[in-house]
Amino acid sequence: MKQSKKRSLKIVLTSFSLLLLASIVMFSCKKTSTTVQAPYVPGGVTVQPGNINGSIKGTMESNQTYNVTGDVIINAGDSLIIQPGAKIIFQGAYNFFVKGNLFSLGSSSAPVIFTFNNAQKIDNPGEPEASDPAYVGLWGGLWADTSCQNLVIKWTHIDFGGAPISAAQPPIAGASTGDSYNIFFQNPNGNFILEDSWLYGGTDDAIRLKSGHFSVMRNTFEKGGGTGGDLMNVKGGGVGDCAYNLYVGCACNGPKASDKGQPGSQQTNCNFYNNTVVNSGYRMVELGRGGSINYEEGAKGMAYNNLIVNCRFGLRIVGATQSYLGNSLVVADTAHIKYGNTFNYSDSTAGVNQFYPVTPDTSAVGAGGVPTSGLWTRPQSTDIPNMVALMPSNYYPGAPYESSAVDALAGQNNPMFVNFPLPEAATPASIAYASGYDFHLQSGSPAIGKGYTGFQPIASVPQGGQYGANITAPGADIGAYQSNGTGNQH
Repeated sequence: MKQSKKRSLKIVLTSFSLLLLASIVMFSCKKTSTTVQAPYVPGGVTVQPGNINGSIKGTMESNQTYNVTGDVIINAGDSLIIQPGAKIIFQGAYNFFVKGNLFSLGSSSAPVIFTFNNAQKIDNPGEPEASDPAYVGLWGGLWADTSCQNLVIKWTHIDFGGAPISAAQPPIAGASTGDSYNIFFQNPNGNFILEDSWLYGGTDDAIRLKSGHFSVMRNTFEKGGGTGGDLMNVKGGGVGDCAYNLYVGCACNGPKASDKGQPGSQQTNCNFYNNTVVNSGYRMVELGRGGSINYEEGAKGMAYNNLIVNCRFGLRIVGATQSYLGNSLVVADTAHIKYGNTFNYSDSTAGVNQFYPVTPDTSAVGAGGVPTSGLWTRPQSTDIPNMVALMPSNYYPGAPYESSAVDALAGQNNPMFVNFPLPEAATPASIAYASGYDFHLQSGSPAIGKGYTGFQPIASVPQGGQYGANITAPGADIGAYQSNGTGNQH
């Protein structure tokens, strides 16, 4: 047997020892024997390097280069495993359409790379959006159909994606011509796992999770969306954890939760914890939208230990259904949302006065004749800075709260990143990338030891090993980087 075939077989056999995904290996025991169902990826099936398009399955081998010359399809019942160091180079606006299963299994020393041919990053402060290839969408994305049970991505670069689907490309349930997401997942009973990976650029949502179970851990997101789009947009029926991610330069939010479009009885339930969100919300053309972390439209969950730096808006929770600035605000499941231990920092007084988003509408009156803005986020005594005592006596969520004492917080409580300029020399919108910076916390940072650990991850996906999630529990420090070395590893 050829050495490459031996490696492919070894990966499949390894998956058997990690009986975490019943869809990969199933077994039944009798008195003296075990019957093993054939795995989705037969031993010895290798995808040959070079040009690829059309239907494929099997194993893309380590350190090989694959040039995508047309749309790739992984058929229902088939699987594709991508080994560490493989390079997938798109030659046009093509996509991976995943009807079966996709496992991109890079490593810290040899990540898998999805990118466009000869594309180069332009990470300069103030680079005009129109001339930055990050916002063009040079190739499409990874599109999972309703039959996709497992989309597992680890230690993988996904760069320069986001080209819209054309009418000539294969149809995917739930996707329409013109949609442009880097990753799309939608099986309510399926598993989406994204770990220790990098997503760079895009034209709309970097991730659109229409439904399903998910774990998004320890990733780095940069330059997400052109004039709109969230980096992690969970829609109706998405359930899982999003933690220890670094978001820099989102057009709108880092993570967002909504129950819109719910396909069944599964309610959107998202835990967003220990994330670091920097310089986000400034390319969003619609007014009154989020700029860091967002819950709306029937979603529930927990948001703790998030570090929000120079974003257009702080944690945004919609608490009433109404229209504001031409947008419809639809109430989140506020009875089942818990939050706190948020670290807010802004260079400017304008930013400080949006730590708790302000969208006042005094024409809307709630119980007892109290005005309501449609928003629900309240200052918490566990937040940094603690602004509870600084709020006006007649304060209600969404109302303005500017005062000399509040304005004096601008530039205060620097989180003390190892290497990132605060206050920023240019406008926060100018730096939308992580290259050249280090968002670990210095010794003595006011974010160290201020996290809340009294809750558990939802852990909705299989865990452990190559194919399952490796979930990091809530951390003692606020933000994505922990002083004990856990959390984000980039």
